[in-house]
Amino acid sequence: MPLSDTTKARLKNRVVWSRLVGWGLLCYATAAYGGIVTAPAIPEWYASLNKPSFNPPDWIFAPVWCVLYTLLAVSIWLATEFQQVCTKDSAKPPAKTSIQLTFVIVLFLNGIWSWAFFGQQNPTLGLIVVISLLSLSYFTFRLFFRAQIFAAWLYLPYLLWVSFATILNASIVVLN
Repeated sequence: MPLSDTTKARLKNRVVWSRLVGWGLLCYATAAYGGIVTAPAIPEWYASLNKPSFNPPDWIFAPVWCVLYTLLAVSIWLATEFQQVCTKDSAKPPAKTSIQLTFVIVLFLNGIWSWAFFGQQNPTLGLIVVISLLSLSYFTFRLFFRAQIFAAWLYLPYLLWVSFATILNASIVVLN
């Protein structure tokens, strides 16, 4: 028996929302990995580093990352599920697979940065990774902007935070 239009619409709606949940799980898996790698290094190693005057207090990082990972999940979901309609004057939005692959690499580099900086206790290696992350994050922002402007605005705080993290990481390398 064929599905009714209402049933098809409900199933499509569930699939769309399940993708948001999937992106959220992927983002928070990255967050969990980062936390697991980072936490042991904070009390002794990170506390012993010379840090610049603009270094935020340790307690601020967890809530900031919680907000950022939530914004990341929503932004990738919007960028891939609700792309802008092209007009004659606008460029064609990037392919969903390009957006998704780039985003997954951003998450991967984010996790690698935690491993490099905190897990390996190597700010120089962390700086190399975070510069790569910043470059790809900027590229991802541009993809999001072409695909879905609101998604790009939700991604912007992450891009700004990674920019700040790059400056902070570079300062720690210089001071140590």
